Amino acid sequence: MNDETEDWDGLRASAGVAPPLRLASSGEIVWHFETDVAVIGFGGAGACAAIEALDQGVRAAVIDRFEGGGATAMSGSVMYAGGGTRLQKQLGIEDTAENMRAYLAHEVGDVVRPETLKQFCDTSVECNDWVQHNGVRYAGKAYDHKTTYPPAGYSLYYSGNELNAARQVDSTPAQRGHIAKGIKPWSAFGPAFYKPLRKSALKKGAQKIFQARARRLVIDKTGRVIGVEIARVDPASWAGFVHRRYARWAGRLHMVSAPLADRLRARLARLEDRHAQIAHVRAKKGVVIASGGFIFNRTLVKHFAPKYRRTLRLGTTGDDGSGILLGHTVGGALHRMEHASAWRFINPPATWPKTALVNRKGERYVDETLYGASIGAPMFEDQDGQAILIMDHEAFERSKTEISRKTARPITILQTRLAFKYASKSADTLEGLAKRIKADPETLKATVEAYNKAARGESADPFGKSPDQMVEITTAPFYAVDMSAGAGGATPCITLGGLQVDEDTGHVLHADGHAIAGLYAAGRSAVGIASNIYLSGLSLADGVFSGRRAGRSAAHSE
Repeated sequence: MNDETEDWDGLRASAGVAPPLRLASSGEIVWHFETDVAVIGFGGAGACAAIEALDQGVRAAVIDRFEGGGATAMSGSVMYAGGGTRLQKQLGIEDTAENMRAYLAHEVGDVVRPETLKQFCDTSVECNDWVQHNGVRYAGKAYDHKTTYPPAGYSLYYSGNELNAARQVDSTPAQRGHIAKGIKPWSAFGPAFYKPLRKSALKKGAQKIFQARARRLVIDKTGRVIGVEIARVDPASWAGFVHRRYARWAGRLHMVSAPLADRLRARLARLEDRHAQIAHVRAKKGVVIASGGFIFNRTLVKHFAPKYRRTLRLGTTGDDGSGILLGHTVGGALHRMEHASAWRFINPPATWPKTALVNRKGERYVDETLYGASIGAPMFEDQDGQAILIMDHEAFERSKTEISRKTARPITILQTRLAFKYASKSADTLEGLAKRIKADPETLKATVEAYNKAARGESADPFGKSPDQMVEITTAPFYAVDMSAGAGGATPCITLGGLQVDEDTGHVLHADGHAIAGLYAAGRSAVGIASNIYLSGLSLADGVFSGRRAGRSAAHSE
């Protein structure tokens, strides 16, 4: 990316970010708050950074535009952990750090150094023990089958592509998706993992600076980051009360009516413009940026990752890219900003991954048994967000019986039933079905013929599916279930790009490779383990790993 060609003023303005405030001496301005480590963003990664800094014996303050939580509080409370965790051992799951590394190498690619991936796997047990020490709990059985998310009563499952044949060449499948205890049927899943970390951070002494938007970084004459300028709505004022209500209702309504939630966000922003007061936070040892990605900033998504504009934004209003752009204002290098993860989950029902997923031409383009993000990547990168399941009458009717409280959570049941009712079409012939979905009849017919041949074991499937994971498409009427963006269920999305960091310390790196003194980044504000492709729980695990790294490094900064 060439900085000279970018409209950085416009991009920064979209996130409420201003150029850094350079001081000749720290006495030039009034410091309203003073701490050792200031953490911008009090989500999962931010909470871990604050806890780690406090554990190292220094002060920590958490700055959040709202009241904390971030995308972690909207997540499934899944932490990807392995190598012989306490829960794995309790449930009789055999795993090693090397086995975990061999599998993740396929998913992580070269987004981090091999040494970093090895360290992530080698410390996975310790990180999982650490979150439990800070209040996260696990209790439940191991789910033995491939699923998007297991039903209630299970706490460990295959949350990635571990069961895929191609991934088993050099690794043995092991359940590593750890689901925190405390998820309620009709509430957000994320608090089960986030709330204990939040409680631990505050109990250990983290200073709350809430309802405060981080506007710009403060640097000294050498370029070292020494603080943060914030625009803060007084939490004790009437404006502060209304601000909290707007933020909470926008979060609650987003999954039901995104347009209505956006109107509340617009009111929230206008309230901030009228009532926020400028204040300065001094950070004697360093600033950690952990404010999430930028999926809620339409300007940034259109600019950096336009292929993902039609997805369901997953996260909170605070995922506006402000932290990433704050780091960039002082020279922080951006990487993989075009990269996002959109998930097309098609399991449960268990039969659906055994059918054929095609594009608008009627061609297959992926192994349907892969994890949702591995299906979503080619779906959005190469197929304009198009995905249509093709199956016969027998598979269609069987799949209806496979969705229940025994196989799925309530939200998955609801989405699947809506897909059956509103996103499915049928015809007595494949040619007729092709016309109904606006595909080429001959292409769809050839695709199904090739699929059936592979399902019978008469030829190898070009995408590596084994015959036992395929069902023939032979019995009329034939069905198409539209799983494209905006149809057949949600396609949630988060951004994966961010600030380039030193993988040993979490320091934000300048474009020329040197570390920017006093500035660190973690979670989805930084490029990390989860920045190549997403697996359920990998972002939370990376938030713990990178958040602790940044908090520890900042605490020991001179």
